[in-house]
Amino acid sequence: MSLPRKIAKESAITFSGMLYGNLNRYLYTALLARWVGVEYLGIYSLANSLMLIGEVLSKMGLETGILRFVARLDPKVDEIKITTLIQSAFKMTTLFSLGVMVILLLSSNFISSVFFNTPPLFSQVLLVFAVAVPFNSLTLLGAYASQGYKLLKYKTAVTQFLNPTILLLSMIISYWWFSKETAIMAPMLLTGVIGFIFMNQILKKLSRFTVKGVITSKFDKRLFSFSLPLMFVAILQTFMHWMDILMLGYFTNPETVGLYHPAVRTAGLLQALLLSFISIFAPLMSNLHQKNDNKEMARLYQLVSRWLFTAAIPVVLVFTLFPQKVMLLFGPQFLSAAPILIILTAAAFIQTILGAAGPTLSMAGFTNLVFRNSLGAFVLNFSLNIVLIPKYGMIGAAIATLLSLSAIGIARVVEVRFLLKIFPFSLLLYKTIIAASVTLVLLIWIKPHIMEYHTLITLFLGGSLSVGIYFITLWLLKFEEEDIEFFKGLGFIKKMVKGKK
Repeated sequence: MSLPRKIAKESAITFSGMLYGNLNRYLYTALLARWVGVEYLGIYSLANSLMLIGEVLSKMGLETGILRFVARLDPKVDEIKITTLIQSAFKMTTLFSLGVMVILLLSSNFISSVFFNTPPLFSQVLLVFAVAVPFNSLTLLGAYASQGYKLLKYKTAVTQFLNPTILLLSMIISYWWFSKETAIMAPMLLTGVIGFIFMNQILKKLSRFTVKGVITSKFDKRLFSFSLPLMFVAILQTFMHWMDILMLGYFTNPETVGLYHPAVRTAGLLQALLLSFISIFAPLMSNLHQKNDNKEMARLYQLVSRWLFTAAIPVVLVFTLFPQKVMLLFGPQFLSAAPILIILTAAAFIQTILGAAGPTLSMAGFTNLVFRNSLGAFVLNFSLNIVLIPKYGMIGAAIATLLSLSAIGIARVVEVRFLLKIFPFSLLLYKTIIAASVTLVLLIWIKPHIMEYHTLITLFLGGSLSVGIYFITLWLLKFEEEDIEFFKGLGFIKKMVKGKK
């Protein structure tokens, strides 16, 4: 299978899962916002951010380490080595996650009263989310281990199909049959437990993984030493991702956090594109770097960067031209966050189009450099939030995110250029830029004629026109041979559909 076809097949599997998963989570957030209100949504957002930071501490960067090490082994020849690696990673993560859980349990009241000054409900929510940390951490570790086999279907099935479905359905049931408070707390724990059970079964299928093997396994020092710098990277990146939420909670109140959260969730939909490509890009890049195939690394880097740029444009245009309509999905009280959506969409777009540089540095072994990049971006983001949030509130938090993500993205691209002598963009991007410009002009002309319709109708028309005009323009400009190979790689979807029939 050619490289474009391989990327197309594996990325499409991931994207289909992430599309489903993100739509479920988006619907989850929209319903939660409408049903429980702004304050409760803010409480959920703050507790969720702390839980995710706890998960990063629990994994200790081992998810990236296990991905890299497994990807370099042959599953048939090195089955025992792979199993030993996975079991060692599981043992370390289990111990770390239990420690994080205990810390969160003991400090929930302190965090609530000292840092955020939130209602008592926040402490209760954080207690439940703390218990979910070990289950979520081990599920994600297992997902990355399965990804190391260069198979994305297992990771996608659990993290993007199973978990979001359970999260949404259990929230609806909890709200209608129990209470608003239950709807915030119960789904997260239930989803973590079920996802953990399914991922264990998948690892048993792929390797000789057993619970007894986890208990008796030893710490793999080589895996740990490689992963530890990446833990700090992940911590800093997670803090950066949730810094605006946490600092809004510190400087303002849960209501402001609640207003801000849907804009973050909406702009974050662009990450589905980035993660879809990166999921297969990372193990492929690791394998190519091991072979010292710099020419193919450069080709892969430019291909993925161009396709990320191309795929992101229609979504970006809808979010920036129709922000009021998008925010109305969460309710009229969220209209004031429309400018926030525009700024965060710009930040997410920059993160997406420059996003291949980070995994390139990691898979090439420059983990200390990746850490220094993240540390610099974290310090910048933290400083900007301190200065901007007290003066400008939500707008200040969004601007801090935009500037920080731009800085780290540019830094990584420059470093990859000097260290590996490869650059993400080529002259072929001119077609994408022309198509984007044509689509933008036509959408601006059409916008006044569709704004008077119902929110869902306006967004449907705007989205359809954005995608239609954009790809018709690209077609008229003629696709590259590699793009055609990519589309051929998507042919497996058609075969799957026929097979089901």
